[in-house]
Amino acid sequence: MEGSDAYLIRPNYQHKFKPAVVKECIHEIVKGRLAEALYDQDEVSELTLTLADCVKDKVKKLGFERYKFVVQVTIGEQRGQGVKMSSRCLWDADTDNYAEYVFMNDSLFCAVAVFGSYFY
Repeated sequence: MEGSDAYLIRPNYQHKFKPAVVKECIHEIVKGRLAEALYDQDEVSELTLTLADCVKDKVKKLGFERYKFVVQVTIGEQRGQGVKMSSRCLWDADTDNYAEYVFMNDSLFCAVAVFGSYFY
């Protein structure tokens, strides 16, 4: 299997998950879609699915080879409340990483997290 990357256990530097690049993608998508949006509880579930799919598709096109992505989108009504979110996972600190972005306007808040896990 000469020339095959089937036995790579670490990504090349140029293909390593870069949180800053992913965060910028999330920022563009979320700000573009939600800048003038109003919270509507009947539409928020469809909006979260659409945003998650859009973010996932754009991150996949960034060229992070052999990475698997998990995209989490949370949207809530803005009423001045505080929200705390956390997540846990088991991963390789040398190859895996995440990016997050929080958007708020007068009507809603949106938290987006993208987790990139290298597929060995």
